[in-house]
Parts: sequence; C-alpha cells; structure tokens
Amino acid sequence: MIREKLLSALAHEFRVRIPQFKMDSPDYQMILYAQRDLETWLRIKWDAGTPYAVYRRLERYLLGDYKRRRDFRIFLSVWLERWLEKWRERVKILPEMPKVPPKYAELLKKAKKLYREMDHAYELKEMVIRKLIEQGEICMTGFIAENMIVNEIAKRLRRWGGERGFRKRKAPYSS
Repeated sequence: MIREKLLSALAHEFRVRIPQFKMDSPDYQMILYAQRDLETWLRIKWDAGTPYAVYRRLERYLLGDYKRRRDFRIFLSVWLERWLEKWRERVKILPEMPKVPPKYAELLKKAKKLYREMDHAYELKEMVIRKLIEQGEICMTGFIAENMIVNEIAKRLRRWGGERGFRKRKAPYSS
C-alpha cells in the first residue's frame, strides 16, 4: 500500500513537470527508475538497512497528518526536480547502439563475469552507491556504481593481461 502511494505521488509530480507524460506508455518506466532511486537515496540518508525499513518510515509521511503529507510532497517536488535534471543529462535516445571495439567488449564481458562471481559484490556496490549519494548523486546510482566497478575490474584485467593474469597475479593491495 505504501509503495503504491509513493508511485502515485511520483506520478503526480511527473505530470506536473511533464504535461505530455502518460502512465499507460513507456513513460511509466521513468517512474519506476525514479522510485528505485528515491528508495535508495532515502535508505542511505536515513541509514535504513533495508527497503522495508524505508517503507516503514515513509508510512509516517504518506499516511500521517496533513503537515507530514505536505512536508513530504514539498520534499518530493524538490527531489524529483533534481532527479529529472540528472535524468535529462544522462538518458539519451540513440538511433542505434554505440559501437564498442570488440577487444574492449570482451574485456567488459570478463569484468562483468568476475564482478558477478565476487564474494562481496553486493557490499562493494553498496559502498560505491553510498559514496555517490554522499557526493550529491541522485539519479541511477546503482547503475553508475555497477559500471564504475566493472570498468575498474576491466582496467586491471587489461593491465594484468586478461582474466588468467588477474587470477594468478597478486593484486598490489592484497596481503
């Protein structure tokens, strides 16, 4: 119920800012991205361990008295304005997929595989997301964090001669 109220509040704010916004079109995906980013942002800012904890706290604002609901609407309006600025900076519709050199594409594929196999990949991603939010990022933090990690792994794979070299050679920061 709280999630639906949050989605409804986001939809209202989107329609205020984008008059041609339609819920029954692919535009709806934008609300889902914004909702996920808002949940993540609130979880980090409120130091809530889980999305459940975020929703328990949101319940006070979305179902609370008039003042709390109004305060949340004002917050959401400001937050979404910043989020939309970042969204417009980052999301571009391209006529075709960008060309990535085959060697680099293969390197990224190996890096993604290593990242998925890492023992503490989730914790690492959470640390990067937290740092991004602390630095003022608001939009697509999970996506950015994952790409940063994968690109760092790819950089080291290239430096150390591919996946086999990466596994054999000790990293300079390990004991």
